[in-house]
Amino acid sequence: METSPLDPSLPGVRLLQTWIREQSPISVEVIGAERVEGRLIWQDSEFLAIERSAGSRPTLVSRRQVCVIRSLG
Repeated sequence: METSPLDPSLPGVRLLQTWIREQSPISVEVIGAERVEGRLIWQDSEFLAIERSAGSRPTLVSRRQVCVIRSLG
């Protein structure tokens, strides 16, 4: 299974990059699982890395399982 590269011209990708730069808190609703809240620290074509509390290891969320992403800030 080949993944497509992250396209920075897409508005959603640019918005997530803004939230990363601004260190905005977000909420991510995942299909069939709990909601994940924290700070988005990086993204790639497959995963979002969310730091749930300061200094903790990031939680990786598969983009394929995301249904809603909201800014909490």
